[in-house]
Amino acid sequence: MRAGRSQPFDFPDPQEPLLGIASGIQSSQLRRLRTGRIPVDRSVDLHGLRADAARLELIEELLDAAANGERCVRVVHGKGLRSRDEPVLRRSLPVWLADPRLAGRVLAFAPAQPEDGGRGATYVLLRRNRQ
Repeated sequence: MRAGRSQPFDFPDPQEPLLGIASGIQSSQLRRLRTGRIPVDRSVDLHGLRADAARLELIEELLDAAANGERCVRVVHGKGLRSRDEPVLRRSLPVWLADPRLAGRVLAFAPAQPEDGGRGATYVLLRRNRQ
């Protein structure tokens, strides 16, 4: 399901909202990301932050990672066990990754493997920095 310009990601599995793919990613890259075989260059821990602060932190860290040529960032958002209703950070992550400041930088994102945080973390694959 490809949405308009406001949503730069395809979501191939409706049961998995933390699996998003931008155009231009190869299936082999996506498979490596999903299985945790792309080395994590940076980890960003958002849990414990309020949503507005978490969004700003995420965008700043991803922009910095992209500028430094880093490819894979693990975003720790937690499982939302302390959330009143539903996991706010986890639910908001796909929307935050579609922020215009990140346009063209995020290739894909996928739930982390259990050893990297499982349902409480997400891998974000950044486009290779070509300078």
